Amino acid sequence: MKTKNVWMFLLLLATCLVGSSVFCSCSKDDVEETHEFVDLGLPSGTLWATCNVGANSPEEYGDYFAWAETEPKVYYSLSTYKYCKGNMHTKYYTTGSYGSIVDNKTELEAMDDAATVNWGCDWQMPSYEQFEELINSSYTTTTWTTMNGKYGRKITSKSNGNSIFLPAVGYCDEASLDCVGDIGYYWSRSLGTSVSDINSYCLIFYSSDIRTTNFCRYWGYSVRPVRVNVQTIELNHTELPVVMSESTQLSATVLPENATNKTVVWTSSNTDIASVDETGKVTAVAGGICTIICSTTDGTGVKAECKLIVLENISNTIDGREYVDLGLPSGTLWATCNVGANSPGEYGDYFDWGETKPKSTYDWSIYKYCNGTGDSMTKYCTSSSDGTVDNKNELESSNDAATVIWGRDWQMPSEEQCEELINSSYTTTTWTTMNGEYGRKITSMSNGNSIFLPAAGYRGGTSLNNAGSDGYYWSRSLCTGYNNYACSLHFDSSDINAYDYRRCYGRSVRPVRVKK
Repeated sequence: MKTKNVWMFLLLLATCLVGSSVFCSCSKDDVEETHEFVDLGLPSGTLWATCNVGANSPEEYGDYFAWAETEPKVYYSLSTYKYCKGNMHTKYYTTGSYGSIVDNKTELEAMDDAATVNWGCDWQMPSYEQFEELINSSYTTTTWTTMNGKYGRKITSKSNGNSIFLPAVGYCDEASLDCVGDIGYYWSRSLGTSVSDINSYCLIFYSSDIRTTNFCRYWGYSVRPVRVNVQTIELNHTELPVVMSESTQLSATVLPENATNKTVVWTSSNTDIASVDETGKVTAVAGGICTIICSTTDGTGVKAECKLIVLENISNTIDGREYVDLGLPSGTLWATCNVGANSPGEYGDYFDWGETKPKSTYDWSIYKYCNGTGDSMTKYCTSSSDGTVDNKNELESSNDAATVIWGRDWQMPSEEQCEELINSSYTTTTWTTMNGEYGRKITSMSNGNSIFLPAAGYRGGTSLNNAGSDGYYWSRSLCTGYNNYACSLHFDSSDINAYDYRRCYGRSVRPVRVKK
């Protein structure tokens, strides 16, 4: 039986007369974040607001909205529904007999999302999947209870004990506010699955049950906003050389994919060296090094950076990277710097074999291509005793740190190229220093050109080991005897040789390319 609540209706009427904003604030960059949320430890990363739209505390009912409308109103019926003409729906329609057009839109656009329009672009109405996750007994428990005298459902996380309260807000049908204190109705942003598309998904609960269902879009239900914060930004380049006066494009991948607000802004640490526009297009202005920064706008402070190296003189360079021709039989050109370094004497970054990003810890437990142990390789394996056999014995370009970071014309050297570099028929090697750093100078016997490899040490666990006394440089070649090892170049003050080392150790990378 419907229960009438005159006082609630008068309050609703007053709210409607006052009015509210009807534009979508997603285009605004000055939305003030004043809305609290709770992290329930859900797998999707969804954060749930503590209050309904239009409410000031968790137990307050707040405003009521027809689905896809962004303002409360006096009368909720098909005749007053925004996206209906007669009895024909004019938006969000996929099939059936009650739509004037088929637009195949199954989820609210930002301009029609009451949470987004009223609270800003960091917020949305929950999707059907987010409601299902919220009431999944694997993740939460729900209890019919009261808060400050208002009945509703308390939903508590099983993983961290945090909770939210959803008051039993009832619903608006025509000019009546019904079932207040007995039932809760909350819109999702997802279109329903009924044949006629006249319904949309919502959450409904009583004292004895809570579930998702479909109901008529023109009824007035409450809205409890959600957000999914950005966790990381990945750039297509973390280090990039460009020639002065040239432009290049940076792109950002914002994760997770279901983040509510994926808008980013681009800035340059030194606009005298390089500028960047709102799309990530970088223009080199003058020689030097600066940082291009990509930042979120959702208040999380997440950012990613690209080190930009602007070169004034491109003699003896390819794609902006300096190289040396040692006159080797293979035509291999050796880079003058390690990946991550700005000069020949700098150590640069360290990589597990087959990984393309430096990290803080280097061991089997977090190595990308194993199942936690040295005998469980999941890629680049030719022996079943070492893992899953795929017969790959050389890094693919997508797993080559030199290629991924410097570009497709560069590679980590092969075992044969490492052997050629230290072959006494072609080069001499000397233990020496450059700018105070110990390492090996390798000099061509045919043309006198040379490169310097600093003794950068290696990373194992969380430690940098043997820096200044040993150099360890990966090749792109797998060890043939033990597939949890890969070929590398090793040297100290007394010797230099090609050797095999465990793939989970962080070692330096000196890129090569072949003369064309």
